Amino acid sequence: MIKKYKITLANKERELIIIKKKKKNISLQVKPSMEIILSIPMRISYSYGLKLIEEKSAWIEEKLEKYSSASNNSGTYYLGKLYSVKIKKSEIPIKVVGENIIANNSEGFDLLLNEWYQQKIKRILEIYLEKYTKLMELYPKKIKIKPLKSAWGICYSSGTITFNLNLVKVPLNVIEYLVVHELGHLKHPNHSNEYWEYIGKYIENPKSYRRWLKKNGYKFI
Repeated sequence: MIKKYKITLANKERELIIIKKKKKNISLQVKPSMEIILSIPMRISYSYGLKLIEEKSAWIEEKLEKYSSASNNSGTYYLGKLYSVKIKKSEIPIKVVGENIIANNSEGFDLLLNEWYQQKIKRILEIYLEKYTKLMELYPKKIKIKPLKSAWGICYSSGTITFNLNLVKVPLNVIEYLVVHELGHLKHPNHSNEYWEYIGKYIENPKSYRRWLKKNGYKFI
């Protein structure tokens, strides 16, 4: 059961989606797309949901401001660093020069950048996977790389692991953690204490990376 509302936050009208589900807990999401989604148990009224939104308005406004600032930034991230994008004639389609990512053509730039990102993250993942599959003695059946809207990686019961293309935008140590994180799910398909203890053998304080992604991930997806 879904209902949509128009609410005012920071003197601007926003759309709120309230979803009733067969669940015990309440969850509130503010997505990079600026969507505000509140999921509530069936027993809770929509009016109570609206009251919760009012109580969380400061937190929601803070999230919206972060996403707005990120989307208005004219640069692009690569391995945790924000680069300015410049168009300049060159024999190389895309390259990093100092504080800039230089492209030789503005036409089809997004496609060109995604292809460059794909090449870079593929090589980085290959290096970390070669290291940790041997250390952990865990071998995925297949590796995929593609844009994902909300997940950094998905480990399927079939043994396939899909990594988010946008991983190329986060720091190398975070990429390394995520490789260990997803490989760990081949052994423990959950986030139990046993799972965190297990991957903690290979990555020091793994939950710190999870917290970092929750705090900073909006910049990169």
